[in-house]
Amino acid sequence: MKYIDIHGHYAWAIDDGMPSMDDAIKALEKAKNMGIVGIAATPHLVCGKHNGDDILRFKARIDELKQMSPDITIYQGAELFLNDEYIDQLKNHWVIPYEGTNTLLCEFDIRKNHHSNDEFEDRLYEVRQAGYKVLIAHIERYFRGGIDIERVENLVDNGYMIQVNSTSFLGVHGKTMQDNVYELLRHNLIHCIATDTHRPNSERSPNLDKVYQQLQKELTQDDLDILMYRNPMHILSNENIETTHYVKKGLFSNFMKRRKK
Repeated sequence: MKYIDIHGHYAWAIDDGMPSMDDAIKALEKAKNMGIVGIAATPHLVCGKHNGDDILRFKARIDELKQMSPDITIYQGAELFLNDEYIDQLKNHWVIPYEGTNTLLCEFDIRKNHHSNDEFEDRLYEVRQAGYKVLIAHIERYFRGGIDIERVENLVDNGYMIQVNSTSFLGVHGKTMQDNVYELLRHNLIHCIATDTHRPNSERSPNLDKVYQQLQKELTQDDLDILMYRNPMHILSNENIETTHYVKKGLFSNFMKRRKK
């Protein structure tokens, strides 16, 4: 199995991701050894804090990262934090879409209770009005009281794409986030699984192989390929994404056995 990690903080010393070049090198080596063939370097880009000079600095660092990784294709990107200053950020074009595309990876404040406000819808609408497509980062982490499936369905119906973190499947963020991400999986509301890597050796390091092994119990090979390779590549290539077709394996196999009798 080969993977594309479309959300990770591999570029060093520009956000809370890799502290040093040596850490970045170790993370890239770990990623290569597990079959990751493409990485989108997506440093945190905070509205109202980072300006055009920061954009140039981030891009230069990602270009350095590219030179360090001949075995992995590195793509430019950023994780845009849609706080209260987001309108001015969009007007000034202080954003970094995925390289060669008009798609932005966007995140919200995980400390807020997003069950009781329209922040997703209002701010994502403005991003789209500015001419961008949106991949929503780690949506499972915004629902501390349990996932709102109907709301996520509405977001998907309105053309927004959904990324979840591999660490949520592994239980790193607690049982609620793990329950959230599995519920999204069962409703076919996930388009990409990514690591959100911050360190070379920790719970938040390259781990797509572990999640692949875990999800083999739940998903077909085709669906795993959609979530961990094909859809990330579709996004980075400005192509239409695919939808998974979740069927609980036990139920499906029992059904097929009955048909053969």
